[in-house]
Amino acid sequence: MTERRARKAASSMAERKRNQRTRLRESGLVPVEVWIPRRHRPVLRRLEALLRQDIVPELPRPYHVTASGERVMDLNMLRESLNGLTTENGFHLSASESDGDVVEIVVEDREEFPIVVSTDEEQVLCLTYLFDDSQVKADARTEMLSTMLEMNVPLPLSSFGKVGARYVIFGALAANCTVQDVVTEIEVLSDNTLEAIEAVGGHLA
Repeated sequence: MTERRARKAASSMAERKRNQRTRLRESGLVPVEVWIPRRHRPVLRRLEALLRQDIVPELPRPYHVTASGERVMDLNMLRESLNGLTTENGFHLSASESDGDVVEIVVEDREEFPIVVSTDEEQVLCLTYLFDDSQVKADARTEMLSTMLEMNVPLPLSSFGKVGARYVIFGALAANCTVQDVVTEIEVLSDNTLEAIEAVGGHLA
């Protein structure tokens, strides 16, 4: 008898859930699966309740407006948006504050080449340090520089440069770019960094 009651209760619960899903679909709602940190579940529940009422709350924007009215990427918001993000292409990112007004982005399994992101009123700059001048073989410097110049043309979205004694690879975006624009830049820059190291590795001590 107890087993029969348990089956009946389970059947009734499953039926109620089916009926609930039917009512939600008929009201124009659709199911969406998201993955978020456990601590943010209450926030998501509140957001869900508002969206069911067709109320879209104003969300923090990843930029701030300068005195001249220009939109500039907000680094704090960018860091929060990118930290822990897994992109559609499978890049897992971690973001942290670094020295000065910059954010350091680390791509999982490529920790030796962090990407430094900085902003001003004109651009968002994404930059990776490749190697020091002291690491270049003296008799291979000219050939290495020639290789880097040749790669500047076919390498998508990235260019080579030098900051002090350190060679870098970088890409620049408009100051009012979106977070997704930065994500794309980070993905491309990370791939280009590995390609660059492979191309000039033979010239390094």
